[in-house]
Amino acid sequence: MSLHATPSTAAEAIAQSHAGLHAGLDAEVRRIGRLAPFPARQAPVLPRPEQKPARASSGLVAWRLKRVLAFMEEHYWEPVTLADMARVAGLSRMHFAARFRVSTGVRPHEYLLRLRVERAQKLMLESAEPLAQVAFSVGFQTQAHFTTVFRRFAATTPNRWRSEQLARAPRGGRPAPHALGPAHQA
Repeated sequence: MSLHATPSTAAEAIAQSHAGLHAGLDAEVRRIGRLAPFPARQAPVLPRPEQKPARASSGLVAWRLKRVLAFMEEHYWEPVTLADMARVAGLSRMHFAARFRVSTGVRPHEYLLRLRVERAQKLMLESAEPLAQVAFSVGFQTQAHFTTVFRRFAATTPNRWRSEQLARAPRGGRPAPHALGPAHQA
């Protein structure tokens, strides 16, 4: 490039050199961009200690479960607490509750309620006692609570259940016991 060039040719020469310079810079930036200037620092790979498998949850030992179920059978009409059942099993309340649920598939209180409803069904078939008396005799404090729990397990009210069972009975005989309805069979 000459200094004595005409202004238009000088401007063109500068523009061409800038274009070449920019093209070179663009290529360099693209090349650098593809390279990682500072590689990511990686933590050293250390061998992992063997992980212990998750502990399989086991239920109550057979003798403990048998002892608790017998206690529930003998005292179902009384106010039985979780602490009472845990004491019979010889465990803490929370440990007992978790193990009982693994063993039976239901919580201890749920099992007790089922037991009370089954006993109530038997009483309703064998006697003409009013439903309130049946409820009290199997451990419910009120007939309303009895009805609510009964409906949850048998899918009908106690009065309707009793009527249906008596209607099924052959003349002169007792109806065949129909345990907890299809809504509750696990």
